[in-house]
Amino acid sequence: MSDFYIVSVKHTRRDQQYITVWRPNDCGYAWPLSWAGKYDETSIKARPDYYHNGYDSFAVPCEVLDELAVPVIPGTVDNDAGPVVMNNRDNWLRILAAIQWPTKDQPQPQYKGARRQKEEA
Repeated sequence: MSDFYIVSVKHTRRDQQYITVWRPNDCGYAWPLSWAGKYDETSIKARPDYYHNGYDSFAVPCEVLDELAVPVIPGTVDNDAGPVVMNNRDNWLRILAAIQWPTKDQPQPQYKGARRQKEEA
């Protein structure tokens, strides 16, 4: 059984250079994968509305983000910690394709060039 990073759709804005992931033990958010938590499938499936709903967040196998990871741009993260995953269309397409089971909502990632979401009336 593999481990998963929890990708935060809600906390990754279009103006950010990096994709946001959850830290260990549900305690905050980070860009560097070296600061990210690794969550097991059993925990995620026990609380899918929390970890894998698609609207706020979803689980992705660690190996997928690890393959996309690049060194941090110096000066953009404390102590230049990395690696990080760039917030761009190509990376989001690969990440979304790697989702292993359905989410309640369709993830709508924001990155430079992405369609803006319509505001609800």
